[in-house]
Amino acid sequence: MNQLPAAYAEYLEGRDESFIATVLPILKQSVAEKTHGVYVIVNSHTVQARTDPGVPFGEVREGVVD
Repeated sequence: MNQLPAAYAEYLEGRDESFIATVLPILKQSVAEKTHGVYVIVNSHTVQARTDPGVPFGEVREGVVD
């Protein structure tokens, strides 16, 4: 597996196992493709993540929905 960019590793620091299990596969997909960063949507019940062409590779952006 390719090593995660520093911003991805930092984003995962201190997160619980469930959060990491949801987001890590998308971070790995981003590393494999090396074209887009990751957008994470968090609300009180779920976490969703996707690669996003609007986010530069190596960056994570987060949106919070109530």
